[in-house]
Order: sequence, then structure tokens, then C-alpha cells
Amino acid sequence: MSVFESITTKFIGAGTGPKYRAKVGKFQGWISVFINAILFIVKFVLGLISSSISLMADAFHTLSDVVSSAVVIWGFKAVEKPADAEHPYGHGRAEYIATLVIALLLAVVGIEFIQTSIKRILDPQLIAVNWWMITAVAATIVLKEMIARYAEFLSRRISSGTLQADAWHHRTDAISSVLVVIAMIAGRYGFHHLDGYAGVGVAVIILWTAYEIARDAIDDLIGKPPADEELEAIRQAAIGINGVLGTHDISVHSYGNDKFTSIHIEVDARQHTLKTHDIAEAVEEVIDAKLNVNPTVHVDPVYTDHPLVNEIKDFLQGDLENESVITSFHDVRIVDTADHKVILFGMNLNPGATPRERKDRFEELKNKLEVRFKGFRLIMKISPIHKYA
Repeated sequence: MSVFESITTKFIGAGTGPKYRAKVGKFQGWISVFINAILFIVKFVLGLISSSISLMADAFHTLSDVVSSAVVIWGFKAVEKPADAEHPYGHGRAEYIATLVIALLLAVVGIEFIQTSIKRILDPQLIAVNWWMITAVAATIVLKEMIARYAEFLSRRISSGTLQADAWHHRTDAISSVLVVIAMIAGRYGFHHLDGYAGVGVAVIILWTAYEIARDAIDDLIGKPPADEELEAIRQAAIGINGVLGTHDISVHSYGNDKFTSIHIEVDARQHTLKTHDIAEAVEEVIDAKLNVNPTVHVDPVYTDHPLVNEIKDFLQGDLENESVITSFHDVRIVDTADHKVILFGMNLNPGATPRERKDRFEELKNKLEVRFKGFRLIMKISPIHKYA
């Protein structure tokens, strides 16, 4: 058992679910607040004694860690709240807001110290640094890296982007402290102007970290696509149910650690509706039990042995081989009566294709089908970009 595992087991214990996840997040937040508060005081005092702008910048970078960790605690407390009438999907996205606030705080700190450091470059000042000061700052680097690694460990344990962001916040603080140590050593040998340059370097690191964290948080708030592994797990869980012939139009929505999915399943059209209902219920149960995802299942009845359906499928498979625009087709059905002759199917398009490429390929396929299956009206449905085959 690793040191991190031992610490976690001793102070938090084992568990799963939203409450345990919030407990882990708050534990990491309080550790960060306590240690960073001490480190801020140490760096701030040393910065005042030595008149080092880079060390002062680094101190306030550490102070921003205190604030951001407090935001982390707030975020996980908000996530603990159950769903209510105003927030029927729970409060999971409060975690993303907490992450975005961390990024904004970092950006403000970075901008402030770029301005101060540039002034120091233009007007260098003597810095008074002793070796014991350098040693003290170097010790904070080791401590900050340990905190960062522990935050990474916990982020993997509960799949938290907020803790991952907090880990990088700690690591950038350690990296900026490395620049400060270099500037302090240089100052002892008369290169006082490097203090201002080191301050700019620390500020740039802070701003870049803010950008990376904000980008991820905004992606989560707006809604980003699910991972291929996540889609495949949902697909395989559904396919594993007896009676499911195929799946398509899978969509996934995330609210922190809570996930909701909708999925279309294809079943034999000749079955009784009660049987198809039982199949849909079984799919919902297995997805919920295995993947901890709240599912909604839509049933599409298809004919498995109709010769014309199979002919259409064979034609589509041949035409779409090595295809780059139309990625898949599904739910092939026909209406073949004296009054109505209709071919219906759905398809997924490559989201990276241009609108012109999509339109041209759609029209090309439609023309080919009209020539091959004369007399049939075509209904070709394009699945929305957030739904996957």
C-alpha cells in the first residue's frame, strides 16, 4: 500500500458514491488550505526581508492556493446537496464553477505580478538574500510537489477535474518557486535584475495555468463529448441484453459525477410490445447497475429477415465503405404496401466534416438510393451531433 493510500484510508476510509466523493474533495481542500497558509506566511516574511519581487509574487501565488482550495471545499459541499425542484439534476456542476473561479483568481494574480515585475526590471533593486532563506524556499518546493501528487492521487480516485486542477495549481507554485530560488542565488552574486525577470516568469506560469484550468472548466459547463470508452461501455451493456439487435443515438450528459444517458435499441418488430418493454427495462437496469449512469431507453422495432431490408443494408454497407463523412447508419425500416412505399433509416455524420461536405454526401447517397430502389420514397434522418452510433 502506498503512502498516499495509507493516508487516505486512515483519515477518510474507503467508500463510493457522491457522499464519499465529496468527503475526499473536502479533505484535500482542507489539507491545502492549512499547508498553503503556512507557506504563504513563510514566503511573505522572507519576501519582505529580502525585498525580492519574485518571492513576493510567489507568496501571493501560494495565497491564491489558499483561496482556490477554499473554493474547492465550497464546490464539494455544493455537490453534496441533493436534487431539488430548482435543480432537478442535482448540484454536480457546482464543481465546474469552483474550478472556473480558481482559474479567474489565478489570472488576476498573474496580471498583477506581470505589472509589478516589469517595474522591477526597469528599476532593479538590491535584494538581501541569505542561504538559509534559499534553503527555506527550496523546502517549500518539495512540500508543494508532494501536495500536488496527493491531489492527483485523489483526483484519480474520485475522477475529479477540480482536484486535478488543484493539483496543477500546486505544481505551478512549485515551478514558480524554482525560478525564485534561481533568482535568489543570482542575487547573491550581484545579478539583482534577474529578480524582475523571474517575477515575470512566475506570472506567465500563473496565467498559463489559469488558461488551461478555465478551458477545461468551460468545456465541462458548456458540455463536451463523452469519451469513446464511455460510449463503448454503454453500448456493450445494452448489446449484452438478450433481444437487443443493435444500438444507436447514444447521448450522455454529465453533472459532476452524475451522468444521464439516452440510447436507442433495435429489437425484432414481430415481438409483442410487452416483450420489447421488458427488454428496454433490462437495458436500463444493467446500465444503471454496471455504469452508475441514469438511462432512458428508446425502442426501435426492425425486421430482421425482410429481403428488401437486407438488400438496403448491404447496399449501404458497400457504399459507405472507407467513408469519411457518413460514419454509420442504423434503424433501417421499410413500408411496402399498395399505397405507401417508403425506405427509412438514420445515419451519423462526422462532426469534423464541413457543412458543404455533409450536404454533398447526403445528396449523393440519396440519388444512388433513388436509382437503385425506384418507386420508394426516402426518409433519411441525420442524428444530431450529440448523439453517437
